[in-house]
Amino acid sequence: MESVSTPHKVEAGAGSWLWITLGTLLSSFGYVLFILPLNLFEGGVTGLGIIVAKFLGSLFADGRMLPVVGMVSWTLTIIIFAASIRVLGKAFGAKSVYSTSLLYFSMDILLWYLQSRGYDIKIRQLLDQELLVASIYGALAIGTGMAIVFNEGAATGGADALAQVVRKLRHIPVGKTLLVTDTIVLTIGFFTFSDAMVGFRTMMYSFIFIFIQARTLDAVLNGFRANQLVMIITSRPDAIKELIFTELSRGVTEYKSYGGFSGVEKTTLATVIGRNRVPTLRRLIADADPDSFVVIQDTAQVYGEGFETLPR
Repeated sequence: MESVSTPHKVEAGAGSWLWITLGTLLSSFGYVLFILPLNLFEGGVTGLGIIVAKFLGSLFADGRMLPVVGMVSWTLTIIIFAASIRVLGKAFGAKSVYSTSLLYFSMDILLWYLQSRGYDIKIRQLLDQELLVASIYGALAIGTGMAIVFNEGAATGGADALAQVVRKLRHIPVGKTLLVTDTIVLTIGFFTFSDAMVGFRTMMYSFIFIFIQARTLDAVLNGFRANQLVMIITSRPDAIKELIFTELSRGVTEYKSYGGFSGVEKTTLATVIGRNRVPTLRRLIADADPDSFVVIQDTAQVYGEGFETLPR
């Protein structure tokens, strides 16, 4: 039977591509306006692209960075994608290829435009004494853009793919692999400068930039799903359940539990609610059973009835 796309599904699909485009362009602007003019480094594949552009610039363009960061990074990313498909399957898909291509080619086009107008020199002069400010704002722009893209199920480069391959084959966490690759890239970048003190200064600010970028990525990405898991161990489960049902309109999972030391039987209630509704829930629990034992923790992703649909 032939499937028919509903207007709602078409609109949702178009919205996803639009968000990917906006997030990718935001990251591109962050790189070109704040990172590249000051020769700060990114880790991973983009960092390698910056290093190659800086090296070629020192050979052929009187030290000015050639507008080839995107082309070099895109080529390396496509190679990594092709090598990773057998391990990771086709999950990268059209969105990741689109986002990666848009990021790297828009970086080259924007950098070429700024250089053709002489704006890159003005930006460098403006921010040269404000490396910390440039690092922070560049990290905020790039981290936010990446989070928007990740939230739509796409990737912006090959370093993530490489880290996922290592995790699947060697069971090494993604964060550790990315930390190692970023450190290697920054170390290589240090030796691209003829002045060791300039290289050391740039490397230190680049570490600040990468750290803030990662924290921004986590904060914004988790902010899209700002939910919290609440575990309530209580001797008055019925009263608390009723308040959660009526006041918060949320579901509850219930199971019996026993104190490891006391051996006393109680009931554990588990519910997931938005972060902004946690104060109300705490008040309701205190009214129903002030002796309850309550644990509240952040959740990055929640799927199921009342939340997001489980992605395929």
